[in-house]
Amino acid sequence: MASVREVKQKLDEAGTETAEAAKESMESLRGELHRLKEKLRANGAQLEDDLQDAGERFVDGAKKFGSAAAEQIREHPLAAFGVAFAAGVVLSRLFRSR
Repeated sequence: MASVREVKQKLDEAGTETAEAAKESMESLRGELHRLKEKLRANGAQLEDDLQDAGERFVDGAKKFGSAAAEQIREHPLAAFGVAFAAGVVLSRLFRSR
């Protein structure tokens, strides 16, 4: 049977080993978190660039659509007035019935 001193020594050794293993795990975790943080920063920067490009494309498309609509209205003013009037009548009936 083991003496109290031997049990205490084994417990101390086990505690030391556990503390070292925990320290190594924490260092490993710290490294993983650092890598994840850098990856998230890079992805965030890429997303920001992608959103800025998409916004610029949207603005360009809206300008082209606006120009095309203005040109159609200049070329066909009576048709544009008729479409606007008809849309106004339809919308007013939809909102009046509620």
